[in-house]
Amino acid sequence: MAEIVVNCLIEKIAEALSSVAIRRVGSLLTAERQVHSKIGEIKGELQVMQEYLRYADSYRGSNRQVVRAWLNGVRDLAFQIEDIVDEYTYLMSRQNRSKFLKGHLFRVFNYSHDRALHRIAARLEKVESRLSRLSETNNRYGLRIPEGASNSLNNEREMGWHLAVSAHFLKEDDIVGVEEQREQLIRWLTDEEPRRTTVSVWGMGGAGKTTLVASVYRAQRIIGRFDCRLWVYVSQSCTTDDLLRRIMSEFYRENTEAAPHDISSMDHRILVETIRAHLQQKRYLIILDDVWQTDVWTNVSDALFDNIAGSRVVITTRKQEVAIKADDCRVVELKPLKEEEAWTLFCKKAFQREKIRICPQELGYWARRLVEKCEGLPLAIVTLGNVLAQSAKTELAWKNVHDNLLWETSNNPELHRVSVILSLSINDLPNYLRSCFLYCSIFPEDYLIERKRLIRLWVAEGFVKEERGESSMEEVAEDYLNQLVGRCMLQVVERNEFGRASRCQVHDLMRDLIVARSREENFCEIYDNNSRGNAQHRVRRLSILGGRGDHQLSMNMEQLCSFHVFSSSSVLSPLLLPKFKLLRVLDLNCAPIDIIPDEVVQLFNLRYLSVRETKVRELPKAIGRLRNLETLDAWLTCVENLPSGTTKLENLRHLMVKKIQCKTSRYTNSVTGVHATDRIDNLKNLQTLKAVVADEDMIKHLGNLTLLRRLEIVEVRHMHCAKLSKSIVKMQHLRHLVIARKYRQETLQLEALSPPPPFLQKLSLYGKLDQKVLPNWLISLANLTHLTLQSSGIGEDSLLLLSSLPKLVYLILFEAYDDQPLHFKAGWFPQLKVLRLQDMAHLSSIDIEQEALINLQELFLIRCRELKMVPLGIENLTRLQKLELDDMPQELVEKLRDGGESKEDRLRIQHIPVIMNWVKMGDSWTEERLS
Repeated sequence: MAEIVVNCLIEKIAEALSSVAIRRVGSLLTAERQVHSKIGEIKGELQVMQEYLRYADSYRGSNRQVVRAWLNGVRDLAFQIEDIVDEYTYLMSRQNRSKFLKGHLFRVFNYSHDRALHRIAARLEKVESRLSRLSETNNRYGLRIPEGASNSLNNEREMGWHLAVSAHFLKEDDIVGVEEQREQLIRWLTDEEPRRTTVSVWGMGGAGKTTLVASVYRAQRIIGRFDCRLWVYVSQSCTTDDLLRRIMSEFYRENTEAAPHDISSMDHRILVETIRAHLQQKRYLIILDDVWQTDVWTNVSDALFDNIAGSRVVITTRKQEVAIKADDCRVVELKPLKEEEAWTLFCKKAFQREKIRICPQELGYWARRLVEKCEGLPLAIVTLGNVLAQSAKTELAWKNVHDNLLWETSNNPELHRVSVILSLSINDLPNYLRSCFLYCSIFPEDYLIERKRLIRLWVAEGFVKEERGESSMEEVAEDYLNQLVGRCMLQVVERNEFGRASRCQVHDLMRDLIVARSREENFCEIYDNNSRGNAQHRVRRLSILGGRGDHQLSMNMEQLCSFHVFSSSSVLSPLLLPKFKLLRVLDLNCAPIDIIPDEVVQLFNLRYLSVRETKVRELPKAIGRLRNLETLDAWLTCVENLPSGTTKLENLRHLMVKKIQCKTSRYTNSVTGVHATDRIDNLKNLQTLKAVVADEDMIKHLGNLTLLRRLEIVEVRHMHCAKLSKSIVKMQHLRHLVIARKYRQETLQLEALSPPPPFLQKLSLYGKLDQKVLPNWLISLANLTHLTLQSSGIGEDSLLLLSSLPKLVYLILFEAYDDQPLHFKAGWFPQLKVLRLQDMAHLSSIDIEQEALINLQELFLIRCRELKMVPLGIENLTRLQKLELDDMPQELVEKLRDGGESKEDRLRIQHIPVIMNWVKMGDSWTEERLS
């Protein structure tokens, strides 16, 4: 971790020196030159140290503790340097903004500026001295990493190899929950395809990949089919030639022959030729177990040539990018076991010495709790079961195991090996991903992490570097997230219509590891009900969980750069804020607060401020002092107006404000926008603006925000439409647009919005459209995927035009269709997956022809009071997975209810797996399952 910290610091120093030099070339004062030069010298020293840190961070040798102590010193010093650089950058930017000061005011300000620079220079002298002492310590105590120890993970590799070997000796009845995958693998390996094909099995560490493949490898149907079967354990650090040598050694071992003495010295060409000669006349099966790099298979495939004999190669991996190398999508993904599967496996292990492997009733409660801690991970379940099989079968003994179960720090070698295997995946992460993944330790156990929130936090923390080209930092961060998903580090819980992750989760065991590692490396401190005492070290990031209030905190806050609250009882005290002078992130999402302390505007380094879903009524009047702020999230709060200083936030990228009034259905809220300030166009870097109230001056300048990717503007008047359209046309990066009228009778005349932004994907129009005709530009939106229309008054002709949108997958018609019957004709909406019909006062029937809505998966019917019949042709929707009703006529509900009088209606909907009826009871909704 020290290497990551120093790498990031070097980049930050380079950026700071560059920005200051650009602004003040030829005008640097003596004190400024001194600081500038000193920071440059420190950067040079850190660059020299970089290479050694790469070795030291992964060192596992006998003097590891001494090396770790030295690394801790380096890391702490790097944090101090980073804080000094932040202060220096702020000071210089403030000096540039104060050029308008004249006379006495300028002299006073400049005197204060020089004093601050001298203080920074003095701190840099101490830092430089300490950096020298660290180098001397390194030399004095001989902290040298032995040659070849840069990746000294031998213990971890050896443990992985032993696990692979032990998988071959498992009994068949010890394998649980993978019966379908096992049969699929056998079918792929024994089919009549003559070409050599590659099959992959992937999943997170400990998911049972090796166990599954080993059971197939031993199957009689497999043994009898292949002339040659080889199992090769690959590991993380395996090179191409290493792997070829292992394959050759397995040839000789299988044939009980002695391997050539010169195998270790053979060059690549001889290795390939020898292997090809062995395989030339054979139908072979080769298992490459635990492949980490995509180029391993690419480089080895020449040797494992295709002899058109029905040969097969099976790859097991933790990485999706390796798994997709399989032929013809022959990929098996292993996910955590389901609850009852996990319980069955646990009982087989925990009671392996009993005749009947059933958990006694008195142990049931703690046994279930222990299985829950494993979250379906077979390695953890088997390991824990083996440990408990050796322990006393008493309720107290099992309770003690539960209460003291710490995988990372356990003295029990059986339990510790689980953390070692999982740690391999963490150690394999490149630096830019490791910081992002460790950051996920801030979230509580089982927390659903919203994709956009996580991405913005990563950007605010400085983990994401902008790449050349059109990609924004947020798009780069999303690529990081996808890489973590592909490495099985993050689990996707919810996906949108395109398969993009919308909510993610960290497996509990993996979270335990990164919480422990974050604490060990001073990356993040988790403060919850189980915390004992107060942390004595300098805390870099702090996450408050559970019910402990922040008034109990007494740890060192001088270096805090990130503060998060996930507690219903913790309240942010204004007394704490002065301690947070270097804070970059203040995340008070859903916190029990109604006021933002004015002291927050003193946090000059703040990049991210969230009071989302709180009772906050106003933002600080002096918020314009937060010149570095990138995200201001006041979504679903009670804020009504933005302070005038908001337009001074020149680095703001995301401004999200919306006031919630009440919930009108399970799917919709009654909300209002927030009044923006004049000259919002000063926010040149803005990418997200939602949801501001339209006014003449704001709309006039809106077109200057050319980097916008999302715009939500409400209370639009008829008189605003022409100027608004012309402004939106200039937003060539816009992906998501929401326009809502102020009064019900207002008409949205948006014909001038042509040509529309070329990349627009989501569009919501709330208001009447001129003469019930869709604007021509709307039909030209080739990339549009989501469309919401409310009160637009469209008819069947407009519906026909909408059905021609080539990528439309999500359609909401909200009081938008005036005709009584709704007829979906053959060929209409071929890509649509979700359809929601809401508040259609006159809608009396729905007719769906064959070949209409052929890909529809979800249908929602909400408050359509005249719709009392089951849609005709609903049986044609063969891919429909869900039908939901909310406040619909009782006649329709009865026809759908199981056991109702209409058997014909029940037959027409029997193919739909989920049918639900929601009934409002007070302020909440009760679910009735009709399927």
